[in-house]
Amino acid sequence: MNRLKQFLPVVIFLWVIAYFAYHAMTGEQGMRNLIVYQQREVALSQKLTQLQRCRASYETRIALLSDQNLDLDYLEERAHAVLFMADPRDIVLTVNTKTKTNTANPASLPCAN
Repeated sequence: MNRLKQFLPVVIFLWVIAYFAYHAMTGEQGMRNLIVYQQREVALSQKLTQLQRCRASYETRIALLSDQNLDLDYLEERAHAVLFMADPRDIVLTVNTKTKTNTANPASLPCAN
């Protein structure tokens, strides 16, 4: 009995250490979830970068259509792409590329996914 009283604090201490170590690894804020959160952070930062490029592209295109800086060539190009119409005197050349194109919407926006 005396021997048991001698080892009981050590056993309880080891059990407490094991309990906290287990939850530090597998708990809601544990090391396993830290790795998941870091992977999600990388994916979201890549998406943020892509969306920032998209926004810059949209802002450039919108600036071409503003009242102060109306680019008539760009306006005509967009009208042709969206409406499939051109002046009968115009010569329209189409370039067939090997890249993936969206045939359902030829007037697709630069970041349409």
